[in-house]
Amino acid sequence: MIIEDIEAGSVFCYERTFTLEDVQQFSAISGDEGDHHMVPDEYGRVVVHGFLTATLPTKIGGDFNVVARDFTMKFVRPVFTGDTIRCEVTMHRIEKQEQ
Repeated sequence: MIIEDIEAGSVFCYERTFTLEDVQQFSAISGDEGDHHMVPDEYGRVVVHGFLTATLPTKIGGDFNVVARDFTMKFVRPVFTGDTIRCEVTMHRIEKQEQ
């Protein structure tokens, strides 16, 4: 889909399964090295950073080269490495930038 096809009400989805390597790289970049992100639990999993999970909608925006001005997120439970999460983005308003 090209950006001209996007209109208010358009919905886009993206799923991703986070790996231990993803969490380790994000820890190195963000400096957030809390034990829950670094030390595996009894199942060999670590908690994925909330803001790492928040990158899913930015992937969708990047697909269309759009700049988001507002995100509303609610972290309802932990995401662990190996979990697959799904992001659904609804475009509420589209403003085309003049070139």
